Amino acid sequence: MTNAFQARRATVEDVSQLRALWEMEGLPAAQFEKRFTDFHVAANDQGELAAALGLEIADNQGRLYGEAVAWPDSADELRARLWRRIEGVARSQTLVRVWTSLEAPFWKGVGFRKAPEDILAELPPAFEEGPGQWLFRPLRATGAADDEIDKQIAVLRAMSQAETEQLMERARVMKLIALGLITVVFAAFAVWVVYYARLRTRLKQQRDRE
Repeated sequence: MTNAFQARRATVEDVSQLRALWEMEGLPAAQFEKRFTDFHVAANDQGELAAALGLEIADNQGRLYGEAVAWPDSADELRARLWRRIEGVARSQTLVRVWTSLEAPFWKGVGFRKAPEDILAELPPAFEEGPGQWLFRPLRATGAADDEIDKQIAVLRAMSQAETEQLMERARVMKLIALGLITVVFAAFAVWVVYYARLRTRLKQQRDRE
């Protein structure tokens, strides 16, 4: 049951199982082992791995690679679990797009498509290795749309700054009012002390005369 498997980042304890998965798929296990922290795995509570998928990041783009699935009959379900996790990681790191040359039809089914020449020109040099058609999946707006988002963020920041300045001004006014009240109370107390001292002096003098 694939429901028993949860997607998570690979740890050093997974390396031996990862190596077995990579060798099963005919992938360069020795090379991938050095980069095991790129990988996310579908594992059960006992730590058994059913699938693995790597996410390489360069600048603000990512690449899916090193796909290995131990359960072919449940391959797409396992891919879906891994993709949900990796997509979340990619978005949290504000990647603009994710690339892959993986050939499983699943990837086109979740929005990966053939890259046109203008987009292909933005492929990071670090990803240019191996045969296969490059597919890409956009994650957030770029170009003019991205500029518009930046403008909206700038407006929100300006509004936030204005609100902050208003709050600070109110705080300064409240501080002045508080200082004024303290001054009035202190002055009233000082007057009362002087009055009380004089009253005691008069009463003492009156008792002395008596």
